[in-house]
Amino acid sequence: MAKTPAKPVRVGRKLGQKVKKTKLKASSRRWIERHINDPYVQRAKTEGFRARAAYKLLEIDEKHQILKGARRIIDLGAAPGSWSQIAAKVTGSTDTEVRVAAIDFLEMARFPA
Repeated sequence: MAKTPAKPVRVGRKLGQKVKKTKLKASSRRWIERHINDPYVQRAKTEGFRARAAYKLLEIDEKHQILKGARRIIDLGAAPGSWSQIAAKVTGSTDTEVRVAAIDFLEMARFPA
């Protein structure tokens, strides 16, 4: 499931786009370029995940089935919340019956049900 998409999903920017900010350090500019050109980042945006890390959890679950049969999940260090999004889907969490607790020092917006 977490394989590279066969056809790159384009959202907002074209793949291979360069960042032209002269105030950034070279290493920061390169990181931003890698980030905006990453197919998983673009795929996460189109599929509504908060971060590309969602695909890492899906790949781990596919291999080790760690979420199989999960009824309640506590996500410690949850920000930005993409793993919590996956956990909410797996457990069937809703606004009326919450099954995922996401905890972090950083504030996070609630997930839409």
